[in-house]
Amino acid sequence: MNPGTSLSIMSFEGEDFFKITNHDALRPFFMSIISDSNHWMFIASNGGLTAGRKNTDFALFPYYTDDKITESAELTGSKTIIRYKSKNSNCIWEPFSIRFSQAQKITRNLYKSIYG
Repeated sequence: MNPGTSLSIMSFEGEDFFKITNHDALRPFFMSIISDSNHWMFIASNGGLTAGRKNTDFALFPYYTDDKITESAELTGSKTIIRYKSKNSNCIWEPFSIRFSQAQKITRNLYKSIYG
């Protein structure tokens, strides 16, 4: 682990999760999302993703190599933009973006079920 990052197990509503504290200090890594049908999804820890049905011909998002998916995190997946007022000025925060990441003092944690 990098300095400032840690791995622990925590419980939420009776289910155990891995908690990676300050995951954004690590190199982005891939996680697979499990489905009981013919859906597939790979998501990077920084938010880049690809998903589809059956095979790559039915991809919902571009099916690229892992390096391209992690590089496209600002272009695929969810987007949250929050506008707030702070000491008489309007501010913008994108909590899942690396843009403006130095403007706020935050801790980014990633939680993943121990079962997958």
